[in-house]
Amino acid sequence: MEFIVLVHGLILFFVILGASFFLGWFIVNQVQTQRPFVGTRSELIFACLSLGIIVIGWLAFILAEVGFFSILALILLWGGLCLFFILRIQRHKSGWRVTAACLADDKRLLSFLPNWVESVALGIWLIVAVLFFFRPHQFITGAADAGVYVNLGVNVAETGSILIQDDVLASFPTGLYSAFLRPISNIIAPYYILPGFSVVGEPAGEIIPQFYHLHPVWQAIAYSLGGVQVELMLTGFWTLLGSLAIYFTVRRLVGWEIALLALAGLTLNAMQVWFARYPTTEPLTQFLLWTGLWSLSVWIEDTQERPLWGLLAGLALGQTFLVRIDMLFILPIFMLFGVWLWARNGWKREYNWFFLPLFLLVLHSLVHALWQGQPYFFELFGFALRLLSKNWIIPVTAAIGLLVLVVGLGRYRRQFVQLVDRYQRPLLTILILSFILWAIYGWFIRPNVGEVIYWNDPYGETTIPQLNHENLIRIGWYLSPLGVWLGIAGISLWLWKVNGTTAVMLATTLLFSIIYITNIRATNFQIYAMRRYVPATMPVFIIGGAYFLGWLASYKKSITSSLALILALAWLGGFVWLSRGFISQVDYQGILPQIDQLDAKLAPGSILIFNDPAPIGQGDLLGTPLRFLKGHYVLTLRDSAALDEDLFDQTLQQWQEQGYNIYWIMVPDGHTWPLSDWHLKEVGAYNIQADVLEHSFYNRPTQVINQQWRGEITQIHKEQ
Repeated sequence: MEFIVLVHGLILFFVILGASFFLGWFIVNQVQTQRPFVGTRSELIFACLSLGIIVIGWLAFILAEVGFFSILALILLWGGLCLFFILRIQRHKSGWRVTAACLADDKRLLSFLPNWVESVALGIWLIVAVLFFFRPHQFITGAADAGVYVNLGVNVAETGSILIQDDVLASFPTGLYSAFLRPISNIIAPYYILPGFSVVGEPAGEIIPQFYHLHPVWQAIAYSLGGVQVELMLTGFWTLLGSLAIYFTVRRLVGWEIALLALAGLTLNAMQVWFARYPTTEPLTQFLLWTGLWSLSVWIEDTQERPLWGLLAGLALGQTFLVRIDMLFILPIFMLFGVWLWARNGWKREYNWFFLPLFLLVLHSLVHALWQGQPYFFELFGFALRLLSKNWIIPVTAAIGLLVLVVGLGRYRRQFVQLVDRYQRPLLTILILSFILWAIYGWFIRPNVGEVIYWNDPYGETTIPQLNHENLIRIGWYLSPLGVWLGIAGISLWLWKVNGTTAVMLATTLLFSIIYITNIRATNFQIYAMRRYVPATMPVFIIGGAYFLGWLASYKKSITSSLALILALAWLGGFVWLSRGFISQVDYQGILPQIDQLDAKLAPGSILIFNDPAPIGQGDLLGTPLRFLKGHYVLTLRDSAALDEDLFDQTLQQWQEQGYNIYWIMVPDGHTWPLSDWHLKEVGAYNIQADVLEHSFYNRPTQVINQQWRGEITQIHKEQ
């Protein structure tokens, strides 16, 4: 059965790849006009695929924003775009062929292997990657980001909209909110009905799902094509493409031999494998980020002759802002990059190929946040915005400083560039020493002097330890200590050799890494917290390790070559050893049919009321898939002391008159039924079990535990 699902999913993903390639190829044809495509044929194929995927995702996202998403509407838009490009090609007789101007391998750090080895190695890698990446965790339960994403994707596919209109909630009296909805400290949405699904109150019944929403829109596409099983496989698809994007980046910068070594380390790494199966945003972010960095490294070499690469870089990097809110942290890198180009060369028209799509997508992400993601946006940035509003002198001073900088560069930009060029080596020396000292502090000193800080779980009644002082050590749980320090050595070496093609890549990935190694900004339980390191940190450490090993081997002396070989085997062996238990484990395997069995006991479109007093209980965990995968309306009696029994009685009466079947689902140690006039008819019991990797705060997880959810289903009715 698992093999059949895999084959079905792969076929559907080939359909997505085919549709994306053709659309991307048309775009390449139009942008390049008479210029040959600068790159190899494999790069041409991947560029076409990436362009098509980005455009299709953007179209689907806009459809979902305006409430008209459907797979048919998306196909019609795709077909219309393809027809437009076909007619344009015919009209201008620009030709149907895109030629690839292959670049010489002058950047290869190593060159002792024949070129056919690359094709064979990539073929072997593809087989291994499919086996590793396409075994998804069956994560459909709520109360965690992964389950929220999956269920939201289903809802977008079923309703066509990101925003959710709940008919039962619309008729639900506000006087019952305090008993049935969980209060949260959010200035936009004071309650949630389920974790990740915020209730704003007005308009009545509207629910705003958490997060930025490009990832669940893609999940909606996958669900529309092949159901929830294919939707769960989507992150494996992104991880495959993300790995290739990293491969092409390294290949372009230092050659395919080191790129293959980095690809091997990446594929064998526990974090890469685990989150290939885990339905959150990190794999999609990795694909978009590294596709953007790869294309940017090509474009910056010749901005005038390579407009396509600038367009691809701007679209890919810009679209990351529709996936994750924390990408705003790296926006200053691109701003400084633009300032540097202007200071060195003045502003040129060809720069718009990169900066215009980047600006439009960043602007789109802000519009989307204020339109359909206000609770999430203000939850994360509200404190900072309130702080700045009270301390207005800070933004005013920053604005004045920026204005002075721009004006000063406008008058003295040539002197500034000459100053930087003159003192480049001393500045790089200071930067590298600072990076190495930061790493030494994070590995040897901070774990011993840092303190455990506890903060209150916003969705529960527990405290969570923050172990930020151990973050670099914890990366070593998955990269190995050798992997961490080889990565630091390689990054330092690359910083010393930095140039225009590598500066933005290193700045972006290192800023991302330093921010999250300093403060993980999430619950610290393993391996969940490590997802923060999947888009940039883990890849750049692995790339750094591969680069250092390649640099060592490039001396072609017996002692350095032997040392490089020994270190490479130990490095790869460390990844394999630390991946034990992560490659073999698939969380929540078999839960889908158990949810089907529970749903079979219920009438379609029913109202389910869990009696669960737990801060995060079955009403959240099982209620989320029952709401979005099975189409029931789900409530949880969270606080019986706050229940207005007369108002609850009237509401039940109204629902019964409207023809709803109403169920009271009793969990162990739950609230007792509050209304004596309403009778409970026993329907049946359920006992759902699933094996999951342990959630551990203080150690690398090794144990697989069995989770169980059991309860009694009763139907509520009142004699007329």
